[in-house]
Amino acid sequence: MNMDTDLELQRRESRRSRAEQQKWRWYAIAMLMLSVLAAIAGFASGRHSAAASESNAHANVASQIAGSKSASDGAEIVLPVAEQRGAIATTTLAVQQESDLLQFPGKIVLPDNESWHVGVLTTGRIERIYANLGDYVHKGEVLARMHSHDVHEAQAAYAMAVAEKSRLQSAESLAQVNFDRMQRLYALRAASVEQTEQARQELVNAKTALENGQTDVVRSKTHLEENLGISADLPAGANNETAELIPIVAPASGYVLQKNATPGTTVAPATDIFVLGDPKHLWMLASVGQEQLSQLKVGQSAWVTLPGGTGQRFAGRISNLGQEFDPTTRRLQVRIDIEHSEGILRPEMLATAEIAVGETRPLILIAPEAVQQVNGQDIVFVRQAADRFTPRPVRVGSSVNGKVALAEGVRPGEEVVTQGSFLLKSQLLKASMQGD
Repeated sequence: MNMDTDLELQRRESRRSRAEQQKWRWYAIAMLMLSVLAAIAGFASGRHSAAASESNAHANVASQIAGSKSASDGAEIVLPVAEQRGAIATTTLAVQQESDLLQFPGKIVLPDNESWHVGVLTTGRIERIYANLGDYVHKGEVLARMHSHDVHEAQAAYAMAVAEKSRLQSAESLAQVNFDRMQRLYALRAASVEQTEQARQELVNAKTALENGQTDVVRSKTHLEENLGISADLPAGANNETAELIPIVAPASGYVLQKNATPGTTVAPATDIFVLGDPKHLWMLASVGQEQLSQLKVGQSAWVTLPGGTGQRFAGRISNLGQEFDPTTRRLQVRIDIEHSEGILRPEMLATAEIAVGETRPLILIAPEAVQQVNGQDIVFVRQAADRFTPRPVRVGSSVNGKVALAEGVRPGEEVVTQGSFLLKSQLLKASMQGD
């Protein structure tokens, strides 16, 4: 009986152990299946996100391509011929042979020998100013007047010299009378040779003194009239208020470029009261590196342009290649002479020198205003018919003689808009927005 009980207990224990093992086996399988399902779900989510990103990227690229096409190849602007009058101008593209162009920065200056620094010869105080900045003055014109104590001293010296000259003239006349009388007495044997010789010597001394007196008068008068600009012999009824003021006179015709005094200013001989110059003849000092100096020579033609894309160009010629490099920048100041009558250039303006060098090469050139930008792409407008224009993407090259080179996108013989391209661009953008 006990043996049966033990066997029964063993069988129950065995069944319980198998059931427990079966339970853990199913638990492990369930956990494994959950892990697999989670991995599959994550993979599917990643694929979906990647697909969405790729889809968005393709959409953006397609949008950019579509925008580029709408701005270039696929679009066409229709502008009636009647609306083009005075607004649209075109040019037919042609290949031109042009040399390489070197560009050098620099500035505009007045020639050293064609600017005038106007000052004074004595210390004084400015009383009146007649010329202002920018005025054009003529040679000999009075620019200002100043008061100086030297005028009174010079007038006093002149008056004394004139009085001394009168006294010496009287003495010379008296010596001449005495000498003539002694000669008559000597002829009558009423005077000795010694007396006659003494009278002659007194006459010679009187003449010498008179000559010295005349020299003093001329010197005093010259100082008053030529150095100080004051009339030595004032006419009756002269306006003494201005007659005793030293005039400051323009030494040459030109524009007032600097004015360094106002009424009441004390000036000295070292003071530049005015600076005059004529911008019809100017220099440009171009900054040239030593590696490019060998390509330049005196007499070589050059063009001078101003910053800001104004398109204005001024002809010049190299007159001096400079003598010394700047120790800091290692560049040389090359001088370019500019004959300029338009009145546009001014001293100290920044400018760029363009100098053609080397062999010529074929280029298609066009005015820079013909090139517009749409979506970051340079384009020009090509005429397809009398009233139809197509935007054409181009690649812009270097600037040559105030124009730009078109490296790609157009062919010789095509008719391209040079004036009114911005109007066509506006029409193109308007049509693009309406299409959207």
